[in-house]
Amino acid sequence: MTRWLTATLTVCAVTLWIAMAEIDRLVAGIVTPDGGNSSVTILSGFGAFGVRETWSVWARLEDTAHGQLAALVTLHVSLDFGFALLYGTLLFRLARGRILPKTIAVTAAALDVAEGVLLLFAIREPGPTPPAAGVLGFASNVKWLFLALFIISVLATPLLRKRIWGRLLRLARTMQFHRLTVTAVALVAVLALLPVPGVNDQMPDSQRLWAEGNPGPFIASSLVVPLIAAGLQYIGRLRSVLAWKLWAESYTQELPPSWRLWLTGPAILLAALAVMALAGFPVERSNWLQYGIFLGVPLLLLLVSIVLKFFSVLGSPFGFRAKWDMRAHPRDRRRAIDAWCGGDNLAVLLIAVAGMSLVRSFVGPAAMMLVDRVLAESMPPGWPLWVGGLLLFGVVLAGGAFYLRSLLLRRIPRLFGPDPRRGFDQWPYLKHVVLALGSMPLLLLLLLPSFFTAFLGVSATAVLGIGCWALLFGAVVVWAQQRQPLEVFHRMGFRANPILSLMAAALALGQLNGGGDAMHLPRTGGQPTTAERRTADVEFKDWLATSAACNTTAGNGKTVRPMLLVAAEGGGIRAASWTTRVFGALAGTACGKTATLLSSGVSGGSLGLALVTKYAPRDGGEGTDLAAAADAVAAPEALSASVGGALVSDLVAGGTGLLIPNRSRGDFGWHDRAALMEREWERQAPLLNAAFDPAARGAAGAVMLNSTVTGSGCRLVLSQLKLSAAGGAQATPAPAPECLSEDGPPVSIDFFDPANRFCDTALRWSTAAMISARFPIISPAGRVRYGADGKDGCTPAGSFQAIDGGYAEGSGLGTVSDVWGALREVVKEHNSGPEAGTAGQPYVVPVFVYIRNSPGVDLAAKVPAPVAELAVPLAGLKAKANQVEAGAWLQRLGQSADVCLDPECDTASKAVLDTLDSGHTVVVAPRSRPAVDPPLGWTLSMLSQNLLDKALADDLARTGGTSGNGPGLGKLLAVLSLAQGEAPK
Repeated sequence: MTRWLTATLTVCAVTLWIAMAEIDRLVAGIVTPDGGNSSVTILSGFGAFGVRETWSVWARLEDTAHGQLAALVTLHVSLDFGFALLYGTLLFRLARGRILPKTIAVTAAALDVAEGVLLLFAIREPGPTPPAAGVLGFASNVKWLFLALFIISVLATPLLRKRIWGRLLRLARTMQFHRLTVTAVALVAVLALLPVPGVNDQMPDSQRLWAEGNPGPFIASSLVVPLIAAGLQYIGRLRSVLAWKLWAESYTQELPPSWRLWLTGPAILLAALAVMALAGFPVERSNWLQYGIFLGVPLLLLLVSIVLKFFSVLGSPFGFRAKWDMRAHPRDRRRAIDAWCGGDNLAVLLIAVAGMSLVRSFVGPAAMMLVDRVLAESMPPGWPLWVGGLLLFGVVLAGGAFYLRSLLLRRIPRLFGPDPRRGFDQWPYLKHVVLALGSMPLLLLLLLPSFFTAFLGVSATAVLGIGCWALLFGAVVVWAQQRQPLEVFHRMGFRANPILSLMAAALALGQLNGGGDAMHLPRTGGQPTTAERRTADVEFKDWLATSAACNTTAGNGKTVRPMLLVAAEGGGIRAASWTTRVFGALAGTACGKTATLLSSGVSGGSLGLALVTKYAPRDGGEGTDLAAAADAVAAPEALSASVGGALVSDLVAGGTGLLIPNRSRGDFGWHDRAALMEREWERQAPLLNAAFDPAARGAAGAVMLNSTVTGSGCRLVLSQLKLSAAGGAQATPAPAPECLSEDGPPVSIDFFDPANRFCDTALRWSTAAMISARFPIISPAGRVRYGADGKDGCTPAGSFQAIDGGYAEGSGLGTVSDVWGALREVVKEHNSGPEAGTAGQPYVVPVFVYIRNSPGVDLAAKVPAPVAELAVPLAGLKAKANQVEAGAWLQRLGQSADVCLDPECDTASKAVLDTLDSGHTVVVAPRSRPAVDPPLGWTLSMLSQNLLDKALADDLARTGGTSGNGPGLGKLLAVLSLAQGEAPK
């Protein structure tokens, strides 16, 4: 029983902790009218012994919000009761044989239960100081003191200290022996379980798609996870045979080194190169340095070993069969059994992790249904049953995996592979089966990534890619484990060939110069983008001619017109979806279609602006196609293809230097993971396949897509506008484009400026957006090449690595500020003309709109408390970041927005500004609510999309400011609707 009970208790405790963390995130989403929030973690952590500040925050909640809070806290406490029982039992078992640590462990768990009971009483007593709150703070602190006392008592007891240290040492040795399996399971666990907001919310949200009428990926995952777990189980057993021989029988390898092991890799590389050359693929784009390393290292090692053997066995340069004297390991039967049991446990742990991931994915939606009874109405029929069923399935998997393994092991032991005690002669073909199981899916993912991942889904693709590499390399290690190492390694004291270490070293050596350019070049097609782009002042004049629908008659009889300058924050597909929703609402008014002069985007915000330009053109439509296109690109196929490319095709290309072609939606050629994602976007939204056109205008006006150059930190801007009137030309041409030229845009490089000599400018809209959205690891750093100065055409002289624009400045407001610095004088001059204030020359009022998709805009900033003197230098590091945050940019823009030079202009501007609370800035952002946050990634479940729709509806209905961030979309639409006397839609 003990063989499975400890593992089950540990997994259940971690599962409950993950569930509580997810529910506590919902609790933190309940916000008071003045922007205050708190969480259960703050109450149950170590802090004040009396009434804590959390109660004064929750006392300001409205009745409906307080009811939601009480329900979520009750659920959290219920789970905490189980968590206390589990960790109390584990600590009790750990302290076996000693009364004092056992008593402390039981007391700590009992205090945790008492803490939960007190919290249940306190949450039902409204007010800033519930009677139970003071006792609750005391109980929480005493609980933590007892847990600290338990650690001290264990360390102070020699027997327990020795026992725990011995177990940790045995665990470390077992993990080192099965390090390949440990790495695979750990990678899957980090992606699926780590309860960190943002990127780590992507895997759970992709699994929520399973409950929304698309069970295919769930079925695929249900097949892939046990398949990979079975492969890891058999690899573990085959490795455990060696462990038993080494530590239970004092075995030493008797078979000589195999030259085939060291020739197989080079032979495959040469064959792949030959096939590509004969098929007409451009092999000259390969990274020959990396190719040479992977080809030459095994051959060099083999050659050196032959030479060494020649000197050791005279006259027999190929005398590999001579036996070497290798000292046997000391007998350690316990270590052999640990390796045996550890390999089995790691395999079943993958299944437990799969169950835990389902709990993390669906405990949030299940809890949301408790506090939002109408949530299910916006979801497909049967969604609540799917959510409950998948959550229950996850609980059963997590809690029953180890028990089921133990039961089957007693009934059908041969199901789990060879018995390590019976030697190497068992199951002779098992390693070949495992090799095929690992290599065949990798081959499909290498050659047909988009097709194969389309029905696998995100989770199954990730597990299959990670698991198959573990099986492939594990089979190679098993095949070589009975053989002596090469002479060169034997002379260095190695007992086995360091195959995995060699591959890691070769990969690192080949990437010292950043790898080759060709692997991650942006996709190009058609003619290069020309320099026929307008400057900001010319764009302003054109906007004046096309935005007459925004004219509004002010109280003094003058005509005024709002002009929007928009920044779309980065944030993956969440940012793209939110940006398109906002512009879809703007395009619902006649003025909103043309009110925007320019827009600056980052990452997913750039993708949103590209969709707006193509699917909400100024000359027609109300954004209905825009909504459909935005929802389509949020489908999981793009992320699935990118994950498959990251784990297989890009890994193979980066490791070997060969750009092996793959098929992506009918096109057979080299596609890195960014290109695979772009092609999926184009399939879902075909207009993104069009050439980037500087003249195209949609509801977003002239768009500027921001990327970042690694190393220099310069912004790389793909802009429909010419960012510098001087064209960025320099008196003394620099050897490479730079962002500190006095004649160029501030700290920015204009990608389409001919003076910067960039080569690959014939971009599609999808590729231009992707250059702005290359957030490692899902999408790689793009290589943008620049030419040599003074030469015709483009002879590449070097390249930059372009990554996500959020690395430099994530809001997009910095580029708006730079352009506005030059445009402000143009608008001032316009507003001071002789015909200013007439219908033909209306006063122009700039309005800066920040489309923020990240949660928390409505949270009030907490007053910083003094910190310890030694911590002051660390606390001061945040000051630099605060100076370039969105709030600082909005403050600067708002203070520079006065473009009136006479009182009549000031009076007329009030027709716009009074509706906007006398300010020039608008923040359109989702408000906090007790709901799962849409993830920072590249796919959205229907639940996440519906939450964004609700957030948009809330912002449209909002009539007041949001905790110091100014008015929102509702007031902005009220301003735009004044032009034609429309009611906001």
